[in-house]
Amino acid sequence: MKKKIVLGLFLVAIIAVCLYLFISLFGNPIKKYTVSQELLNKLEEKYDEKFKLVKSSYYWKLGTYGGVYQPEKNKNIQFTAEKYQTGNVSDYYPEEIWLYEMEKELIPKAKEIFSDYDQVEASTVWGIGSDEVKEGSIPTYKDISNDNALQIIIRAKVAYSDVNKEEVEQKIFTLVQFLKEKTNTVGLMVAFDSPEGAANKEDGFYNIEGVNIRDISNVSDINKYFIKL
Repeated sequence: MKKKIVLGLFLVAIIAVCLYLFISLFGNPIKKYTVSQELLNKLEEKYDEKFKLVKSSYYWKLGTYGGVYQPEKNKNIQFTAEKYQTGNVSDYYPEEIWLYEMEKELIPKAKEIFSDYDQVEASTVWGIGSDEVKEGSIPTYKDISNDNALQIIIRAKVAYSDVNKEEVEQKIFTLVQFLKEKTNTVGLMVAFDSPEGAANKEDGFYNIEGVNIRDISNVSDINKYFIKL
């Protein structure tokens, strides 16, 4: 009888530990559902539009519950929203809209100019959306007040010392001229990922913030935005 009690207590302890580890890593399933639904309601109230909950989420490092959402009017966009332990809520709907707009309007031209590069994509500083949204209205990427938050990231798997500098700077200038026609809020970075064994070679990258785009009028202006590593 005593052995059965000890064994029963041992099994209960094992189950309790397993349950604790599961909740620590994957979150409380009930709380995941209730928080994701709460956030869905908050999003629809904030932006005055309908959203679909794609999946509930739990980020174990911060202990935050949330979800991935999709606006009903645009099935190509998905974004995350989270509720922190403090009760504060954040979402990244504006940032995903800006990335979507840039991918449609800017990236095709950037890929055409830098067709032989390995990476050409839109990038944003995450977390600035709340500062740009006024009364639930999200400005386009062209109309945000922060002109250092959006970039086109361009990368090539080659050492900088092995590229034709004049050709690179001409490509950058061509893209700058295109951006000046579209917006003054998007900058660009052109970086070179040196292959192994090229550590001793000259290396660096070009970084032009959106606020500086309008100041570039000649190809010769590009070189001053080169940052040597």
